[in-house]
Amino acid sequence: MASALCLSSCTPAAPAFSGATALRRAAARAPLAVRANASVKPPQGVTLPPKKPQKLPPAFGFVYNAERLNSRAAMIGFFALLAVELVAGQGLLDMLGFTTGKGLGFEF
Repeated sequence: MASALCLSSCTPAAPAFSGATALRRAAARAPLAVRANASVKPPQGVTLPPKKPQKLPPAFGFVYNAERLNSRAAMIGFFALLAVELVAGQGLLDMLGFTTGKGLGFEF
């Protein structure tokens, strides 16, 4: 049906990308920062630094290494909890003393 409505002037739709591929393609098309040109002179009275400042890589926050460590710890904790529940034969809330298994209390 699409071919009946679309004559020779129509072009096929571009494939839809999602996730990291879409971000990479968008980043390649859009400039993220203005780059200094070596031929551009600073305004009068402003001097350029003698050398480029060295920036240390981030150590805190949402950095790759911290996120990777956090995800690994979460996976270990999840599977450790499953193993404890399997060995004990009851759930975590039951082991902590909470009553479970009686529903929400508003059944008819």
